[in-house]
Order: sequence, then structure tokens, then C-alpha cells
Amino acid sequence: MTSVLIVVSAADSWTLKDGSKHPTGYWAEELVQPLQIFSAAGWAITVATPRGVAPTIDKASLGIFGGLPSKTRELAAYLASQGELLSKPKVLSDVKVTDFDVVFYPGGHGPMEDLAVDPDSGQLLSEALRSGMPVALLCHAPAAAFASHNPDGSWPFEGYRMTGLSNVEERLNGLVGKAEWLLEDRLIEMGARYVKGKVPLAPFMTVDRNLYTAQNPASSAKLARRLVADQVQPALNISVSRVIPASPEEVYNVISDVTSIGERSPETHGARWIKDGEKFLGKNRIGPLYRWSNVCTVTRAERGKVFEFKVAWPSKSTWTYELEAVKGGTKVTESIRKEDPQYAAIRTMQNMVGVRDRGTNLREGMRTTLDRLAESFGPDGRHASTNKRPASTDKAAV
Repeated sequence: MTSVLIVVSAADSWTLKDGSKHPTGYWAEELVQPLQIFSAAGWAITVATPRGVAPTIDKASLGIFGGLPSKTRELAAYLASQGELLSKPKVLSDVKVTDFDVVFYPGGHGPMEDLAVDPDSGQLLSEALRSGMPVALLCHAPAAAFASHNPDGSWPFEGYRMTGLSNVEERLNGLVGKAEWLLEDRLIEMGARYVKGKVPLAPFMTVDRNLYTAQNPASSAKLARRLVADQVQPALNISVSRVIPASPEEVYNVISDVTSIGERSPETHGARWIKDGEKFLGKNRIGPLYRWSNVCTVTRAERGKVFEFKVAWPSKSTWTYELEAVKGGTKVTESIRKEDPQYAAIRTMQNMVGVRDRGTNLREGMRTTLDRLAESFGPDGRHASTNKRPASTDKAAV
């Protein structure tokens, strides 16, 4: 299960340049939509704030600036339903970034007040960025990055492409003349490569390495969905390896000749090219009754290195053969990757023919395929049918 740490500002006001206090907190939409999306994805969610203070909702985000009354009522109702997740957040200084897979900061003007100078938050962000885990900063939340420092005093985010609420959008808030500093200006001054959308207030986000930033409240769902999409694990990801007593070129010649696949695979009993070297039809069977065919498209074909093809609906999987020259021949790694779970009707058919664990079934079949491939080469490293050459051609991509 993916775990996300959501760091929320504990500030309830923002100090303006004349010393006055502007009421603020976190922006409702920027917390609600990510919470909903992360929850729907089944993520484990932890909320933390400086000193463990219950965060304050910026009342403006539940008024006309937050959208239509129907929308703001839904936001308020959702926040009220969250109970201790928000009323009793973790103390920020007590959490360890290594306990999480993703770090997410919502905005509102609150981060401009406290997180921008909070040493605990700054250290957490530095560690998260350095670790390579996804770090997401929304709207005004990139201000929290200003509290981060490398051991040599440099800024960890220098040179990163980042966005955040623009000066134009801040002007629409009526606070440009009152603010002591503006987020866009400060990001540029600190050395970030600031970018923004062409249309103010429209959704816009950018990703640079493991840093995700989004420009405004309208970008909340876009950012959260991108984080979830990038963390999704494939439904099936199996690899099997074996050393084949032949050169990578000889092995490639056999593997890329898909018309010979029936000689090796216990499941795919035949194949024919639809378009030489680019697309073929594979014929499969499990037992005497369950039979099906799939159209396959070659996506990588590098002689002596890799042969890969994608299988069309309903399988929607990718098969890869990676070749590496080693002592004694060629190490072949056969892999299947399937992003989405199998359809229920197909799982039912598999169960009916005795395949209740498709992963184990595939792994055993792949081992058999590689064993038969190895057996097809003689002591001299030549294939049993040396005069047979593949119909495929080298293609980097199709």
C-alpha cells in the first residue's frame, strides 16, 4: 500500500508588509481533492503540521473565491467528515520521511507564513527530494521549499523546473501591493526555473525529476491524479532468466522469428506475420478447450539485445526478451508486464480450465519456454535449424 505524508500549514494568518495580519490557513479544495483521490486509490494517509496544531481552513476558500455554493458546501462537508485526521494531526518534527512513499503539501497563504521558515519542514523536504521519492507542492506550497538547505548552504531546489501561484493570480487576490514578497518572484530569485500556464487560474502542473508542482487550486485534482498514476504498480510483472548456450545474435534470430514460437511455448502454439517484422497474430491455448488469438505489435527489435512486443486487447500486456552476453552464452530474461487487472470473464475461463493462479502459471510456462530454447541449440552454439532465418527486421520502435 502506498503511504503519503500530507504536510499542512498550521498558520491562521499571513503577515503583510505593513505588519498587519491577513486571515488565512490552508485552501479547502487543495486539501479535499487530493484526500479524496488518494483515499480512492487506497493510499494510507498521514497528516502532519508544525507542533501538531489542527490546521485552519482559509474561510475565503469556502466562499465565493472557492467556487459555487454547491461546491463549497461539499468541500466543507468532506472536511468535517475527516475527524481526527485533521483535528489531531501528527507533530511534523516527529515524523520520519523514510516511513512514506510520497510527500504532499497543499497550499493556501498559510505556507507563506510558517512552512517557508520552518526548519523541520525544510529538512524533511531536503531529505525527500534527495531520496528520489515524489515530492508534490501545490499552489503557495512551494514556499515551503525556501526553508530547505543543503549542508553547504545551497538550495536543494536550485535548477528545478517549478510552478506555483503566479504574480498575475496573486494580483487577482488583491494582495500584490500588500505582500512582503511574492511566490513567483522568490522562486526565480532562489534559482528555480519558474514556469506557468498560459491562462491564469487554469489547471497547470510540471514535473522535474521527482518534484511535482502545480500552479493554483484548479490544479489540485490534476496533481493528485498524476501522483497516483505514477505510483500505480502493474497488475502483473513477472521475469524469468536463463543462460542459453549460444551467442546473442543467434538467440535473437530464433526469438525474433515469431513463427517458431510454437516450438518453445507451452501456451502459444503458433503465430504468423500480419506485416513482416511489425505485427503478428499469436494463437494460444490452455488445455483442449480454451483457445484464443491476439494481435501483437513489435515495439522494440534491437539485434542481439532486445525483442519486445505488445499484445492487444483483451490481454493488453507487454512481452520483452532481453539478451546479455555472459560466460557460457547469452543470458535471456523473458518478462511480461500487464498494467491492468484481468477481466472477470477471462479469469472465470482460466479458473474453469484449472488456472487459478495466473502468475504462477505464466512463470512456469516462461521457464519451460527458455528451457526448450536452450535445448534447441547444439554444443557448437548453432540452432537446430541453422538455415532458418527470422522474417522480422530490426526496428527501434513500431
